[in-house]
Amino acid sequence: MSSFLDTTQGIMTLGAFVGAGIFAAGAFGPAVLRRIAKSSILMDKAAERRTLAMQTVLGLDEFVGACYAAVYDIPEFNSSDVEEFSFHEPDPVLVLPKDAAWSLFDAELAEQVLWLSSREKNLSRALDTIDLSEPAFGGFFERRQEGYARLAASALDLIARLLNEFDLTMPEKPDYYRQAEGFSEILRKVESGRARSTVKAPIVSTSGSNVTQLFPVR
Repeated sequence: MSSFLDTTQGIMTLGAFVGAGIFAAGAFGPAVLRRIAKSSILMDKAAERRTLAMQTVLGLDEFVGACYAAVYDIPEFNSSDVEEFSFHEPDPVLVLPKDAAWSLFDAELAEQVLWLSSREKNLSRALDTIDLSEPAFGGFFERRQEGYARLAASALDLIARLLNEFDLTMPEKPDYYRQAEGFSEILRKVESGRARSTVKAPIVSTSGSNVTQLFPVR
């Protein structure tokens, strides 16, 4: 083999192989490099999306916990002024990742997260407009309880979706800390109370009607 390479024909043959190798590297090398670079970018984007999803889940979970404390917080009233009261827990505030690139999520998911943040702010503003001097404080306590229970229920749905889509796992919570059940109980009571307060107006026959009264007016 070495004697063949020492010949002119051998040297020319080796040169042809080397030239072919250089040509192949020149032809396919950039494409391979581009493919590797693209794959690396996609991996980085996937990692960024997953990180943002985890940060969002943590923010939502904190908000859910604050809502749970708020809806079960019994206000303390001033014994010398029945219109003055104070809660033991601050109003829930949804804190999302700062300067987040929400374009990493699909548009519909990003909108759900941002709309929830807007709904939380709108509820806070709406509660501030209630006239507490009205009878039963203008329904302030009931509206506050229902509002935060509904927001928390939506946040729990978003958490479940993010965990599923990005294959994330939340730390386990104590078995007795059943937040979803707690919010459902609050909303059932709200709906039940609303149904009881709905009174249908009686049908009163007018003079000249041809409808026979079942219960004569005395």
